[in-house]
Amino acid sequence: MLNQAVHLPLTPSILRDSLVTTNESTALDQEFRRYHTSRSLPAARAAIVIGMVLVIAICVLDMLGKPQVFVEQAVSLRIMLMLIPMSVVLGATFLARKQSWLPYLIAFGALLVGLSALMVGVISMRLGGPLISLGVIFTTFNIYLVLGLTLRQSVATGWSIFLAYIGFGFVFGAPLLEMAYGVLILGFSNVIGSYASLLLERSARENFDNKREFMRLTRTDGLTGLFNRRAFDQHLRQLWSQARRDDKKIAVIVADIDHFKLYNDCYGHRMGDDCIKAVADALAESVSRPLDIVARYGGEEYVIVLYDPTANFLESFARDLCQKVVDVDIEHKASETAPNVSLSIGAAITEAAGHVTADQLIRQADDALYEAKNQGRNQAIVYRTEWGQQTTAHLAALLT
Repeated sequence: MLNQAVHLPLTPSILRDSLVTTNESTALDQEFRRYHTSRSLPAARAAIVIGMVLVIAICVLDMLGKPQVFVEQAVSLRIMLMLIPMSVVLGATFLARKQSWLPYLIAFGALLVGLSALMVGVISMRLGGPLISLGVIFTTFNIYLVLGLTLRQSVATGWSIFLAYIGFGFVFGAPLLEMAYGVLILGFSNVIGSYASLLLERSARENFDNKREFMRLTRTDGLTGLFNRRAFDQHLRQLWSQARRDDKKIAVIVADIDHFKLYNDCYGHRMGDDCIKAVADALAESVSRPLDIVARYGGEEYVIVLYDPTANFLESFARDLCQKVVDVDIEHKASETAPNVSLSIGAAITEAAGHVTADQLIRQADDALYEAKNQGRNQAIVYRTEWGQQTTAHLAALLT
């Protein structure tokens, strides 16, 4: 498949897009979320630990200086609805194998802590103190700046605490002037936090996109947009390990443009590059399964890996590739085989759990390629085990 770049929008939206997103963009967004969560975990853990220490310190100060009736209610509330949830969330950041649900757990924990701080404020208000506390402000800024939540998650959590503050104030009869101060302070805290979260996520998306683009460039052939040889070798190693675990087959196809040197001599190198790209597009259109890839292996040579094909499918697929390139109808007046550009193809298939290595499988496909050239080109040959120890060098000698 063509390794085209797909980019995230740099500015995240608060509301989900009304348009139906493609599978590729959805997968890309999920990849970003995993990246963002992993990148933010150290800071989130530090914030949770600091928050726990702060809650413990406040509990100690309350016991030293606050009325007993306040201590009895507030300390138990902080332990049950702050310390224990934060401990659970902190443990989950180390134990969770799948991190996709972790931000939602962190957001729920932060919401619970914020609501608990408001409940402590209600206890304080009944004793003559303010409804809003520094704990609510501290929690709000942590939600937006430190916990690694996306813009949508942090806005939903932070503004929920703001709305809960208004609800608590009216339900428990907070003085209107005090409510006005609290709405002003907490409201502006959420506005500033929302903007800061927007900038943080935008920066994270830029970093993610730049990193992904760099990885794409190191894995992509600059002329064709196909995977390069390095990416193919890496993919084949990973696929080989998977095939061993799953007891599946692996097939390799090596394709070579017939008489390409003569094409370059006849039409020039610029037209030669266009020919290579056109053939690459034709091959890429034929490879659609997730684990199958096509790569440029060097010059006018391409290589394809197929995961768990049958022998009949491999033979039919290789023949279809030859015909597909002929159907592109690229004129080749200098060809000694056909009036149009054509391919010679060699293919090999093996049980990955067998005795053949990945390098040997590629060599077998090379053997089959040279046999296809020896038999007149513009055709596909599948390696046959009865060839035994026949080598590429030996088959190449048949062509000279």
